[in-house]
Amino acid sequence: RSPSGITGWFTRQLMKSANPVSTAVGIQRLNIQSEDVIVELGAGGGAGVKSIMEPLSDEKKARPSRIVLVEISEDYRSELGRIVNDELTPLPDSTKIEIHGDDCKNMSSFLQDNSVDKIFAMNVVYFLDPLPEYLNELLRVLKPGGVVVFGCKFKMVPQNNEVFVNVEQDPIVKMMEGVGFQVNTEPVEVSTDEPTQNYVEIKGTKKN
Repeated sequence: RSPSGITGWFTRQLMKSANPVSTAVGIQRLNIQSEDVIVELGAGGGAGVKSIMEPLSDEKKARPSRIVLVEISEDYRSELGRIVNDELTPLPDSTKIEIHGDDCKNMSSFLQDNSVDKIFAMNVVYFLDPLPEYLNELLRVLKPGGVVVFGCKFKMVPQNNEVFVNVEQDPIVKMMEGVGFQVNTEPVEVSTDEPTQNYVEIKGTKKN
């Protein structure tokens, strides 16, 4: 869902102020390989795809073969398109970037079963309701051994809010385990000076 009103404003501020640095760290932790297929959910203002691709001059940097950016906000999709077309050019021939506006509960029009290596989503899991439906779709598209990584800043999000639904770690972990993921969690300290950059990594691995 796309938050609106005061909740939408809060969400946009969270994305702008707290996401870029955290996202860059999260992308680095994915350990991307050159043949990977990467999906970013809630790709927002483009911090993820820029972290994956830049600097373009670094020919030794491992970049995935396919990057799928899923973003339901039309404004953010426009910004992603501008970044891809204006800032990330020329793209290496070995990498394809796509932008989709579909709800990630159903990505069958552009992602086949067992086709994705890594899924990344910073400050997104709160909005996925009902979460098990989304998790089943992520499980479908991941290859055996593939991972989904949720970056979560639970201390920063509103509680008892009809839009921010998944705001506690343990229930999220239980739901992920319930659909078949092997789950690990880890606190990630991005900055000692800016605690808003720190987050909890919830990683689900699709069992072989």
